[in-house]
Amino acid sequence: MDPERKKGILALEKIITNNDLKKISLGILVAAPLFFLLGYFLRGCSSVNRQAKVTYSGSFTEGTLVSLNSKNVILQDPDFSIPLETVEKIEFLEDPQSLNPNQVPLSDSEKSFVGTYKIQIGTHKGVLSIFPRKTGGIGATLRFTNWGKGSNEILTGIRVAGKSIRFVRSCAGARCSEIGSNVPFTQTYSGDLDGKKIQGAYQGTNSSGRWIAER
Repeated sequence: MDPERKKGILALEKIITNNDLKKISLGILVAAPLFFLLGYFLRGCSSVNRQAKVTYSGSFTEGTLVSLNSKNVILQDPDFSIPLETVEKIEFLEDPQSLNPNQVPLSDSEKSFVGTYKIQIGTHKGVLSIFPRKTGGIGATLRFTNWGKGSNEILTGIRVAGKSIRFVRSCAGARCSEIGSNVPFTQTYSGDLDGKKIQGAYQGTNSSGRWIAER
């Protein structure tokens, strides 16, 4: 991808509405300036490959936005095709790969946690990504490889103090079925960093146990 186009895509962190999507898909250049610019930067690109949250038919899902056309919005991780006429908005999410810990205001403690980990929670295995946020502080996502639908889950309530970290994993409503859970839940995780490894415990809705993550 042309570097200038890539920079332009990374700069677009606005919300794309259904009306904008339809106008661009139909080639109407009187669409909102934001999506006109997005269309310019994506011309000639085989894929978008941006983490995105797509709201449609009163629900939403998250994944890698691969492409969009006049009929569908195509996601991967998980694989999903959403009819364009049902899409209400698209939000591009922060990309862990696009930021360096030295580019945003992070404490030394937060920097020490940044990275991609192989995680095991009981018998469930997956990938934990901890990354710097453009607005400061750190964000995190979790994706299981042998549980649910393998969807990226955004972790909340992230707190770091020295070598200790705390975060919350939860789901409610339609989001639960999208990640593969039959019931809503809230789990609070805490752990301590030792070199390249984090070990700790979690407590939640009808569940508790130990977890370990290693870079």
